Parts: sequence; C-alpha cells; structure tokens
Amino acid sequence: MRLVFVADEIPTELRRVIEFLNQQMDPAEVLALEIKQYIGGTLRTLVPRIVGQTVEAQQKKSGVARESRQWDEPSFFEDLKVRRSPDEARVAWDILEWAQTNLPRFTWGTGKQHGSFIPVLDHKGISNYPFVIYTYGRVEIQFQHMKARPFDDQTKRLELLHRLNEIEGVDIPADKITKRPSIPLSALRSAAALKQFFQAFDWYIQEVKAS
Repeated sequence: MRLVFVADEIPTELRRVIEFLNQQMDPAEVLALEIKQYIGGTLRTLVPRIVGQTVEAQQKKSGVARESRQWDEPSFFEDLKVRRSPDEARVAWDILEWAQTNLPRFTWGTGKQHGSFIPVLDHKGISNYPFVIYTYGRVEIQFQHMKARPFDDQTKRLELLHRLNEIEGVDIPADKITKRPSIPLSALRSAAALKQFFQAFDWYIQEVKAS
C-alpha cells in the first residue's frame, strides 16, 4: 500500500511527518510528490520531486538491518527533554519511579532514533510487557502482546482500556485491543490523570498475579 501527498510545495513540517511515517509504517509507504511549476515566456515546465524516501526508511523496507543504539536512563531523559516539554519529561520520570517499585524489572530500548523504556512484570515464568514509553512523548499500550492469562481474554483487555479511557483526554477505540495504541505523555500531566494511569496498571498487576 502506498499513500501519496501531492502539492506544488511540501512544507517542512509536512515533510518531517511524511519521513517519520514512512520509517514507521512497514510495508506501507508514505510519500509526497512536490510538483513545482516554472514559466518562462510561452514555456511551462513541471519539475516533480519525491519526498519521504529517506535512507532509514529504504533500509527498513528492503530488509537491511539498521544500526541500533542502546539507550539508558541518562540518554533517554536527555533526548526526551530535547524533544518534548519539561512537563512531559516529569511525567516519564514519575512513571519510571512508579515502575521501579511496582514493575522492578525493565529494559531500555535499542531504537536508532527514538529512546524507550519497557517495564516488565515477570510471573510464573512469563514476561509481561504492559506499556512502553518513547522519547517522542507517548506511552504505547501493549494490548497486542498481552497473550498470557488473564489478558489473553478480550474482556480483560477491554476492562483495562475502559480504565484508561476514564482519564480525561484519553479515548482509545475498542477495536485497538489487539494493537498498540498510544497515549501522549501530555495527557498525564495532571496529578489526577497520572493517579488514574497508575491505578489502571495497579489493577493490571493484581490481575496478572492472581492468575
């Protein structure tokens, strides 16, 4: 599948979005076709230019292994502070502190461009990954990977989704319980919203441990 934007001029902001989407969407391609018009006398010339075919995207879609980077706590928060607001960095830090108590094992990502940390709940020999936080400012809920009991049951995933949707500004569609929908860190800036987020995953932990 290929999604193409066509315009006489592609703004810088749109180009960045297209390049990002083209790197993330595999095997689909997201491109832009910029067609500039030059007129001289009676002659009109159209000059097309493809936008979005970055080296990273081409390597990913061709199966060529990309370079990776091992993230850690200092590099993660340094990158997050550059990309996002201080409030969002504070939310990520609060979640990390909560995870160190409630999900004491976690791993740092190896993405070339985007840092991440993944809290892990080990139970009965199974590693459960409830969510991932990325330095581009989002918390990705790992419904797609909830295969162990009791969240292999769709009703349990729907209950978790319902609890998250009680947070003001969060509205995850019900059909996303087999995917990896995300919540912006900015939606968790208030103490009340962050408390609801923690309560939702306190419940998740209790349900896993009771299974």
